[in-house]
Amino acid sequence: MQASSSAKAQTRKFGVGKSIAYLLIIFFIAFIALEMAWRAFLYSTGRGFFDDPNEFTSPFFTTYEEPPPTKWESTAWYRNAEVPVAKPENEIRIICFGGSTTVNQRAGVSYSALLDEMFSESTTGPTVRVLNAGADGFSTAQTLVNLSLRNLELSPDIVFVYHNINDLSVKDFGDWVTSDYANKYKSDFYLGFRHRTGFLAALVKMSRLARFAVSSIDALAFPQNQYGEAGRTSRTNDHAQVLTYFRNNLRSIAAIAREHGIRLVLASQAAHSELRRVEGFAAFNRAIEEIAREEGVEFVDVANIMTDNALFLEDQIHYTRPGVERLAEILYPSFRVIVDELTAGQ
Repeated sequence: MQASSSAKAQTRKFGVGKSIAYLLIIFFIAFIALEMAWRAFLYSTGRGFFDDPNEFTSPFFTTYEEPPPTKWESTAWYRNAEVPVAKPENEIRIICFGGSTTVNQRAGVSYSALLDEMFSESTTGPTVRVLNAGADGFSTAQTLVNLSLRNLELSPDIVFVYHNINDLSVKDFGDWVTSDYANKYKSDFYLGFRHRTGFLAALVKMSRLARFAVSSIDALAFPQNQYGEAGRTSRTNDHAQVLTYFRNNLRSIAAIAREHGIRLVLASQAAHSELRRVEGFAAFNRAIEEIAREEGVEFVDVANIMTDNALFLEDQIHYTRPGVERLAEILYPSFRVIVDELTAGQ
């Protein structure tokens, strides 16, 4: 009797083990199928089957997104439009640079796209295209390089620069600030997974689906997790050094625009009232106005016009859709004046 019970127990254990093995095999097959399906989708959208050919690594700073536009032969793709690299006659181009508040992915629409629509409603004068060259997490460091190396070829007539918070937060990474912001952009949060180290990075390097899942979780937790260990242990809480680099970058952008006959527009960055009262944030906005005055370029004081807290998401810096619409309404008159001046001078 005991032998029979023991045999039954062993049979049950074998059955459970067999079931677990089957489940693991089914899970593995399902995972491989999902991985292949995800890679096929990425391949169909031009992002490669094995690795993304557009994953961007700069010799001076690294971050997870390629600076717009992407180009192929005679065509350039911005976030909101596809245009020929060679600007057609009777066209005025406005290129907007900034971080996630220029991308505006969470709002579902960008101020660049709305401005483009506003100008398209005009039935007289030249065609005006407003192009979105923003990228998540970008600062004046990325804009300086992106304007110089990727966008001058597109012959912009007007360049709009909208930065603050991504430069200000450089102080929250590591024990000191570097002039190229490498202390921030070489942290794990901004490095692509192929360039990260550690156990999790080793796992996700093998699976693009896992890479996408982890990146999505990171994005949902932004900005709480953006600083990581570097931010929590930072001793560089004084924003003065970063402000010096920020001013230098804006002056360099202004010099490039002036050299190439481009009209530059700067703007203070809008935010929830709690963030606007932060000394560093306010100091950076004041610096933008001062640089605009010193360089003789157009300045739009968005921060002191767009003050309704209902226009911002819970993170205090990104906009709701009405917030994006309000920003476009604020910017349009300044762009309209410059467009009319350029048209009159033709």
